[in-house]
Amino acid sequence: MKRAIYLLIILFFGVTSCEPYFSGLDIKNEYDPDIETVMGDINQYPSLIGGAYNNWWHHMLGAYDGDTWILATNSDAFTAGAGNWNLQVYYYRRGYEKPMIPNSDKNAGFPRTLWYNHYSKISTVRNMLATIAEKGMVYKEDNEDRTYKVLANCYFLMGAFYTELSLLFDQCFLITEDSDIQSITADDIRPASEAQSLALSYLDKCIEICNTHNFTNFSGMMPSDIVGNNVKLRQFANFMAARAIAYHPRTKQEYSSVDWNRVKKYISDGLAQDVKATLPLQGWDEWSYAAASWPGGNQWGRVGMRVINMMAYPGDPGAIWPLPTDFGQGQTLPEAQSPDYRLGTDFIYYPDVNTPTGGLSYDGYSKYSSYALKRFSETGQQSGEGDLYFFTKAESDLLYAEAALQTNETAKAVQLVNLTRVNRGHLNDITDTSTKDKIMEAIYYERFVECGYAYTATPFYDRRRTPIDKFQLTTRSFRQLPIPILELSFYDLESYSFGGEQERYEEYEF
Repeated sequence: MKRAIYLLIILFFGVTSCEPYFSGLDIKNEYDPDIETVMGDINQYPSLIGGAYNNWWHHMLGAYDGDTWILATNSDAFTAGAGNWNLQVYYYRRGYEKPMIPNSDKNAGFPRTLWYNHYSKISTVRNMLATIAEKGMVYKEDNEDRTYKVLANCYFLMGAFYTELSLLFDQCFLITEDSDIQSITADDIRPASEAQSLALSYLDKCIEICNTHNFTNFSGMMPSDIVGNNVKLRQFANFMAARAIAYHPRTKQEYSSVDWNRVKKYISDGLAQDVKATLPLQGWDEWSYAAASWPGGNQWGRVGMRVINMMAYPGDPGAIWPLPTDFGQGQTLPEAQSPDYRLGTDFIYYPDVNTPTGGLSYDGYSKYSSYALKRFSETGQQSGEGDLYFFTKAESDLLYAEAALQTNETAKAVQLVNLTRVNRGHLNDITDTSTKDKIMEAIYYERFVECGYAYTATPFYDRRRTPIDKFQLTTRSFRQLPIPILELSFYDLESYSFGGEQERYEEYEF
């Protein structure tokens, strides 16, 4: 029976490791103190919690490793100018067959980095929870017991981490403060649905504490004071819980199983403001795909022409997607026209080629886009200034609109979808008399414009779950991630994967 040996202690000293957590050997680290020593001072926990929040933001934006960026090209939100991180491999173009995720290569970064980044954060937080429970530790402020503040943040973080694991991977280990790390085996691998349930249980605990205690949160937890008190932390937890349920379906067939009343209960008290950092911020060195696509910068990516095609007038010659196979070197699409005002504000027509590797013209112009991202992209400037977004209030509002529509609150759904559709897009086509199908299509249209360029997993979740056929993932696209082969090999489990021929959806062929 293989036993877990990963030295969780190194995580507290800022060492990043991609070694498996569960490898079958017992190794004692002769130089670092044991976890009990590190965890022994509860007054250090606010700093550890702040680090966990920061790492969550950093890892999910995909800074420097590109793993979440692959989700953006797989969902056609972005196309790639360069081949780094296999970004071009998963962008759809006519006559191209997407491959499976290469989960037979132990050195492949995707999806390995996403897997281990999540478990590194989980290790830190579960150790705090375990030590509090085992030692009866009490955190005090002004000589008053404020342990609930530590618990509320830890529960939120565990819920957020397991939310993302449940949405990204088909199965995973469920490591909690009650887990015996030394006895974990392959039998402890559980389906994503159980990870979702675990995420919701943690988020519910956070929400309960925030409902029963009024408090000002620790400083330095998140930018813009987004979790600055019990009300804001509760709203963020509700938002994450709604995401865990609504985004879980891998196909449109699974969409019908979503409990929309439960989603609505959470999201009705969701985000009240954008989750963003205003840079430069001391100690922050972040780079999102949006920032990497700034028109005056290196342009690692461009806006996927599928989005421009959705926004443009039908048949517009400047919004062809996918490009014909005879569209080759030196050809450029004209500027597209749209009834949506945002085509001129959020996106910029920018046919000039300017990328780190000399052009967007690999294999002709089959991956090319004439549009750069103008919104969410200020941090691509050399000054490093601008707003770096993680989640937007619009995403929360549109999720509320979807839940309202599915629970027969049509007027509420229309009100919420028009917050962006009318106010930013200057579109006035959705009213209380619109059909349910038309309102649903408008909700997803808004999501692809408003929510696809901050955290790049969001359009991936939307495309795989949407009931609107024309918005679905393209054929052969992966719809979830496998446990990395590096982890599987330590349990003598066979490699498996997703995408490619085994996920050919002819009804979504374009």
